[in-house]
Amino acid sequence: MTPSPAPQQTTGRRAAQQEERAARIRLAARALLAEDGPRGLTIRAVAERAGYVAGSVYSYFPSKEALLAALVVDEMDGLVQALRTAPADLEIRADLALDTLRDQVPLLMAARRGEVPEATERALTGRIIAVLRALDAARGDRDDPAGTPPSDRAYDTVALWSGLVGIALLSGCERFASLDLEENRVLASLLGRFGGASS
Repeated sequence: MTPSPAPQQTTGRRAAQQEERAARIRLAARALLAEDGPRGLTIRAVAERAGYVAGSVYSYFPSKEALLAALVVDEMDGLVQALRTAPADLEIRADLALDTLRDQVPLLMAARRGEVPEATERALTGRIIAVLRALDAARGDRDDPAGTPPSDRAYDTVALWSGLVGIALLSGCERFASLDLEENRVLASLLGRFGGASS
């Protein structure tokens, strides 16, 4: 008689299998998003692409919005890693953030239309905080006069992030042309206000 695996081994193996299935679902969702965008994404289509039934997808992601939010968390993880290895230059880091935001803001907006699990919300908030810290570190001390309260600097960094999100939104819906504005000049203006080079 073969001994059964120890409970810890079974639990570890099961957790790895569950993560592998969730990753496969996210991969299928990314492929469908590339083809049809957020509106064309359905749990049934994701399940079919991943080789599962819809019920299996729902056991990992209780809604389309939860799946979209999980995809944003994945991309924000990549952004955080890129920012950690990027030079401490505000323009470089802002460009990295903007490149990610252009793709992720529409997904995040779609995810906000429904319920997102609390754990996913916490994960996303953690990633945004990490991005804010990386942007703040790139600002350096050059624009902070002695005695500037840390809370003012935090508000400034959140304002910078908000500006980047706004640029990504306007870019995504192609509004710069209708406003007769150039995206790169808007970005340069924003960075000039927060300690980056302005051109």
